[in-house]
Amino acid sequence: MRLADILPREANNLDLVRIIAAAMVIFGHAYALILVEGQSDPLAQWLGFDSTGSVAVKVFFLLSGLVVTNSLLEKRQPLQFLIARFFRLWPALAVTVLLCALVMGPLLTSLPLEDYFLHPETAKYIYRNFVFRIRFPLPGVFEDNALRAVNGSLWTIPHEIKAYLWLLGLFLLGLFGRRWLPLALLAAILAAPLLFPDENPEVALLMVCFAIGAALAYYKQQIILNGWVVLALWMLFALLRQAPLNFYLFYLALFASILVVASRSWMLRLRPRSDLSYGIYLWGFPVQQVMAQFFGAQGILFNQLASVAICLLLAFCSWHLVEKPGIAWGAALGRRLPGDLTKRLREILTSRLRP
Repeated sequence: MRLADILPREANNLDLVRIIAAAMVIFGHAYALILVEGQSDPLAQWLGFDSTGSVAVKVFFLLSGLVVTNSLLEKRQPLQFLIARFFRLWPALAVTVLLCALVMGPLLTSLPLEDYFLHPETAKYIYRNFVFRIRFPLPGVFEDNALRAVNGSLWTIPHEIKAYLWLLGLFLLGLFGRRWLPLALLAAILAAPLLFPDENPEVALLMVCFAIGAALAYYKQQIILNGWVVLALWMLFALLRQAPLNFYLFYLALFASILVVASRSWMLRLRPRSDLSYGIYLWGFPVQQVMAQFFGAQGILFNQLASVAICLLLAFCSWHLVEKPGIAWGAALGRRLPGDLTKRLREILTSRLRP
């Protein structure tokens, strides 16, 4: 089966995959928020180089690179792309930030309410998260927890936005018009974490996963995915387990498995009616922090199960009250743009790059 046959929305159940990935983030975070001697992330114990939550975030970036690149290449409307990405990310983020700062914070802070609202960190938390310059603490909130961050999951959002902007820039420069160039760029990005180690290697690997997704979308007509390909990739990972770059084989095998499984008929029958993954991701960490503060003695499993259940409800509300209307607003705004803006934007950009 060609990847091109899997990518249409009706041909896959990537929505459920994303929901599972969001739940995996909650599962992984529990080990950092509920400290129990002798208990640690089982996937981290097995792999040795990654953990459950981190793998799940990489799946998000892979699927994001795949889906948004495919959309950009098919529609070829960069301004509509920007508007759609903004209205997909920002409204739900803004609501989450406001509810955490103005409802959850006042209920949980150890400070008097007046001091809490007048504290500069409260306003800074709202403003900086609104503009994607992520801020984690709120004054007097979760001071006795293992971590003080109100929403530790938000750190990935600015990097996703950077990936979108890089993708759009390459598209506007016409680099996706040369069949060999995306593959060369992918090779450079794959080598970057090794040649230029970042202070946080997770950031480089997230960009790698997004780039893999983008390359898969670009070469979707040539890529064949089936059970034999998946088996071969897992066998390579097992045989080269001690190799320095074996983690790339793991991610490739995992990503191929996800795409093949997501296209199976039994998976299509499980397609959810609501896209809950972003809401689960946004609310997972704050809910886990609250559960850790009041029910920490109940242990890791309780934190995981209770947090997933609560986040499913919050994500349902987020999707129907915030995210779905936001997507509709973005689509409506995009349709009002003049059709020649795309051509004009590309002309301006290329003319400024000429010597």
